[in-house]
Amino acid sequence: MQTQRGAQSFHYLLITVFSTGLILSRIAPVVRPAAVLDDQNETPIESSTTTATLPEIAPNQTAHEIDRRDADPVVPEQRAESFQAQQFADKTTLSGWFPQIRSDENSSWRIWFSRRSRALMVQIGIIGFILMTNLGVTIFAVKSYGSRNGVGLIYEGDCSTVKRLDQWLHLLINLLGTGMLSASNYCMQLQAAPTRENVNAAHAKHKWLDIGIPSLRNLKYLSMWRRCSWALLALTSIPIHLIYNSAVFQSLSSHNYTVVVVKDSFLNNASWSLKTAEDNRAGDYGWEDTRVNPSNLDYEEVVRAIQRNASIYEERNISACFDLYDDYFSPQGNAIILVKNETLQSPPEDSLLMYVSIVPRSDDWSKNMWALGNGTGHFAALSPPKPVTKWFLGPPYYEVSRCIVQPPEGLSANCRFEYSPPIMFTICIMNMIKAAIMLSIWALRRWQNPRKENQAKEVLYTLGDAIASFMREPCKQTVDMGLATKYDFLTTRTLRNRFIRSSPTIFQKRPQPRAFEKNPKQWRSSASLRRWVIMLAMCLLVIIIAAVLLTMSFVSLRQRGFGVKIPQLWKLGFGALTPYTYLVINMPRTDPGGLIANVLLANLPQLVLSILYIVYNTMLSTFLVQREFSRMWDPGNRKPLRVSEPIGIQRSSYFISLPLRYGIPLYASSGIMHWLVSQSLFLARIRAITTDGSDDDVNSFSTCGYSPIAVFVTLLAGLLLVIIIIGMGLRRYDGTMPMVSTNSLAISAACHVLREDQDGGYLLPVQWGVLSMTGGVGKCAFTTAAVNTVKLPEKGPDRVYK
Repeated sequence: MQTQRGAQSFHYLLITVFSTGLILSRIAPVVRPAAVLDDQNETPIESSTTTATLPEIAPNQTAHEIDRRDADPVVPEQRAESFQAQQFADKTTLSGWFPQIRSDENSSWRIWFSRRSRALMVQIGIIGFILMTNLGVTIFAVKSYGSRNGVGLIYEGDCSTVKRLDQWLHLLINLLGTGMLSASNYCMQLQAAPTRENVNAAHAKHKWLDIGIPSLRNLKYLSMWRRCSWALLALTSIPIHLIYNSAVFQSLSSHNYTVVVVKDSFLNNASWSLKTAEDNRAGDYGWEDTRVNPSNLDYEEVVRAIQRNASIYEERNISACFDLYDDYFSPQGNAIILVKNETLQSPPEDSLLMYVSIVPRSDDWSKNMWALGNGTGHFAALSPPKPVTKWFLGPPYYEVSRCIVQPPEGLSANCRFEYSPPIMFTICIMNMIKAAIMLSIWALRRWQNPRKENQAKEVLYTLGDAIASFMREPCKQTVDMGLATKYDFLTTRTLRNRFIRSSPTIFQKRPQPRAFEKNPKQWRSSASLRRWVIMLAMCLLVIIIAAVLLTMSFVSLRQRGFGVKIPQLWKLGFGALTPYTYLVINMPRTDPGGLIANVLLANLPQLVLSILYIVYNTMLSTFLVQREFSRMWDPGNRKPLRVSEPIGIQRSSYFISLPLRYGIPLYASSGIMHWLVSQSLFLARIRAITTDGSDDDVNSFSTCGYSPIAVFVTLLAGLLLVIIIIGMGLRRYDGTMPMVSTNSLAISAACHVLREDQDGGYLLPVQWGVLSMTGGVGKCAFTTAAVNTVKLPEKGPDRVYK
């Protein structure tokens, strides 16, 4: 183990020394001749010097002295003179010093792990584990708990326990969902990456493709298999976004009850008439049949049962009675309300003055509205100040003297934690399809070994892949465009022909050398204005909608007498369902239509969030692709290319264009945001319970609950992420190298290397700079030449570059 670590340390030490330009001056007995480029036609002309003997090194000579001796001093007036980069790295010579440079020696576990076929297998392993978990949990739930009408009961009991179960299981669901969708997105990005053949086809039409980011632009040039597999992975993600978080949900119990306003004689079995009671309540909005009195009840039998059971009910005074039926949480049973008016007691017949049956509703009509009219004929949303000492009911202005209520202690107020087998099986099917597609992609990749394929079939996943490919085989369309930027290859539209794209102006005439000007642009410049507008517009739209809905919920809570300060909102519960925090919208209420409609509505934000994640990921990847490119001029940062299939000392990648320090926080923040959204808006069921404790399926319904405090936290988290990406966009690049972004044409323009670097230069540490200067015209490209022979472009009237 110590020997292996020592060998690896020795290799890294040699790489570091080589990157400073000292290795070549010590080890190469013969330096290959440099090719001098003819200024007219770029034809390489062999240098007259075929060999170059390295200077002798004194045993006691320091590296600093060697650098000073090797680097010939150049006085200012000589800077415009011709020069040529020298001492190119040679793969054959260096393979003795760097054994890992050989294609068949890849002992590094990081290189082994980062190869696309193996990284893809890791993603398949992740999605396979998630499939086994989903399938195992689904089978266990169905066998253990069963289901009825597509809904199964996992737990019934204390509401706080249900809330905790909901939070933890939704956290697990979002972890599994994030893992599944991340693996799928990884594979989609691999499938959307262009091959060199695709890039050549686009360049031949003066079009460019995106390198290193998820892009729809590339799909047009891909093969049919890659497009179809990409589309299938995308389509199977949509159901997962729309239903996964509704696989489990809370159910709130709500008791049906009937209230009768009666004379004292009602307790002595006096006669009564429903018709008289209906006439008496006419005109009071709180007692209208459109809002109360469901049609599925036999009111003759209901009132008769109340009169028969009155002897076992318990008596309460006005204040206690009002408090019981004004409380949203307390279990509530039937009530007999006796009036105080002496004139109404005689005659004792027609002892029933009014009646009303209350069931839970999916609109904004609260169960206590019948009690809040106070005899005015109009309902009031706010409860009166407590304690209530005077209470009036109905248009006849009946004054309440006392009430007799069904004992609430015998009524169940349990909450339920339920699950949906159809949703869980659907998730398993989508999971299986994803796993099968990813296995097919992996199998085809194994069959089509990239090392045995033509270079045209090589896939350009990363910036390093593109640079390596263009170094081996330069692009014919971008010759003599060494300082070209992404802006040079943008197509334009005239006002007259606004629907016709013209060819980029750089292709409309012979490329001319251009003066260098250092331009340290901000990171935001690497992304197009359209991409910024789309991302910010989507983010702001979602934030505005969430803010409006949160404001509306505050208004509703205030109308019901609840405060909207943070401590008061927290008491309502984070992700908890309450009788006054569910959406009031015109949706189907009965199952299965109501369940399906509300599942889709509750999970629509999850789909929007996933789209925003892809846009956010693309923006961040664009920043980092240009950041990686813009640092390649620095001699102190000379490193091997970071590629998807590392060979020898080439660097590896894990998240395509995202380094670990960016990729891991991005995936973590995505999972947290999905969980927060699942606690902000969620599927819920209101379960109606009859007075005898049985389920009332007719008046039960599905809806969408929301948690104001969770919405508030999610809103803050979303704003923070937007601020972070905008803040990152304000950082600046060095500005020495051109702004190429992910534009394949602009990247290829910087890769017209000298002949000495075309063979194996892409395998070694490279640096961008000026490789030659002839007659005031310099050539910029990547190279492996010695550090002290590569110059940086300079601004001046006597210098131009191509």
